[in-house]
This record gives sequence, C-alpha cells and structure tokens, in this order.
Amino acid sequence: MAFAARMMDTVLETRTLIGSTVEQKWNALLDVIGDDPDFLYPWALTVYVHSFFWIVGGVFVLMDLTNRPAFLRRYKTQPGKNEPVAWSDLRRVIWTILFNQTVVGIPLTYVGYHTTIKGTVPNVRVLPSAVEILRDLVVCVFFAEIGFYYVHRFLHVKPLYRLVHKKHHEWSAPFAWTAMYCHPIEHIISNMIPPMIGIQLMRAHIFTAAIWFPLVIFNTIRDHCGYHLPFFPSSEYHDYHHAKFTECFGTFGYLDWLHGTDTKFRKSKQHQRHRTLWGLKSARELYPDS
Repeated sequence: MAFAARMMDTVLETRTLIGSTVEQKWNALLDVIGDDPDFLYPWALTVYVHSFFWIVGGVFVLMDLTNRPAFLRRYKTQPGKNEPVAWSDLRRVIWTILFNQTVVGIPLTYVGYHTTIKGTVPNVRVLPSAVEILRDLVVCVFFAEIGFYYVHRFLHVKPLYRLVHKKHHEWSAPFAWTAMYCHPIEHIISNMIPPMIGIQLMRAHIFTAAIWFPLVIFNTIRDHCGYHLPFFPSSEYHDYHHAKFTECFGTFGYLDWLHGTDTKFRKSKQHQRHRTLWGLKSARELYPDS
C-alpha cells in the first residue's frame, strides 16, 4: 500500500510538473504574439492551421513530384497515378486552395468568431486540464464526423454533385494537397463548418483548438495523400471513395456501416488492405490484386 501511494504521488507530481511546464511555455509564447482572443482565434489560428496544411502536405507533394525516396513508391495506393504529379495540375490545385483559404476561409472564420464565440471563450492564459481537453476533443470528433458524413452524402445528390462536388472528384487518384481542392461552397459546408461545430459548442480554449485543427488537417491529408504508409492509419477507405465515388462517405466508417454505404467496399481488396501496417511490407504486397 505504501508503495502504491508513493507511485500515485509520483504520478501526480509528474503530471503537475508537466502541466506547469507547458503552461509556462504557453504563456511565454503569448508574451510574444499577444493574448487578445480577437487576434488569436480568427487570425493566429488561421495562419497556424494553413501553415500546417502546406508544410505537411508539401512533404507528400514533394515525394510525388520527384518520385523519391524510391522505396516509398511501394506504398502508393494507386500505383502509376500521379507519378509524378504534372506541374500544370499542381498549379491549378494551388490556386484553387489559396482562393478557398483566403477569399472564402478568412472572412468566414472572422464572421464565425465574432458572431458565435467572441466574448465567451476562456482566459487564454489559463490552460484547460487534460480532462477538459479530452472532453472537448471527443465532442469535436463526434460532431465533425456527423457533419462531414451527411454533408458529403448531400453533395453526392446529382444536381449538387454536378454543380459543386464534381470539382473535388476530378481526382480519382488524389494527392495530399487535393484535400482542399474543391468548390468554394464545398469548402464552407464540408471543410470548415463540421470541424468548427465542437469548438463553438464547447467554447473550447484556443489551446484545444490548436490541437484539434491540425489533427483534422493531418487526417484529411493522410486520406488524400495516395500513400498507405507503415505505422500510420490506413488511407484505403477514402481512397476507395475517390476511385469509385459511390461509397465510404465518412471519415471513421461508423455512419457508413449504419447506413449501408460501405457494402461494396467491405467486399473489395481495399477493405482487406484497410488496416495499419505494423511492418515494412506494403498493403499490396500483403494483399495482392490477384
């Protein structure tokens, strides 16, 4: 009992020390960039998230432009597609994304902040507890999945698909930056609003938002990157959606299972490959086409 008590005390002391250190570093950052929520939420967060998108996505795009490192080509989900990416296609994607992020995204973020959570957010200098962060992230995941699934299915209704969503599906074999290549209307109702719902409902701390939005960006980059890399969650699910168009509308698959919009996928080779690779063999080596 004494040993258990000492261990518990050690754990609590360590947690307190880590929390104190993180808060000190956080406040040191705020001393540099400022602690005005009216700046941090709509402006600093936007620059941070967009930078994350371009840098992380750029790593995969560089791989597709150069076809290097060569040993990673085996992990392509659709070999021979975008190997390499054409410069003309890349320029078209970049300009579309920049338009969505600046002309569409920045005004919406500004208006959304000032009409929903301005004046109600927590003190930015007092960090939330780990439990509060986890709680808010769970709520964010829940509402983002619901929002994305139903909006995505709605966008596949014929008139909307032709007018709006077809632009995103110009890429049957996507690469990382095509995650945000879409019609401005889709960018608003599919890319922006679903991830924002949980943050706004919970009046989440900006520190939580700074964790949540990069997770969303990383997930959508992984879904569109065209690689099924070892030790990372599988990208086969959304890649199948781009290849076939008719199934796998969600992110995690629960709502697809509930609504029966993954029945063909479950019978496919991609479903066999849809698992985390814990070794260096590619999914295609483990589950070949023939």
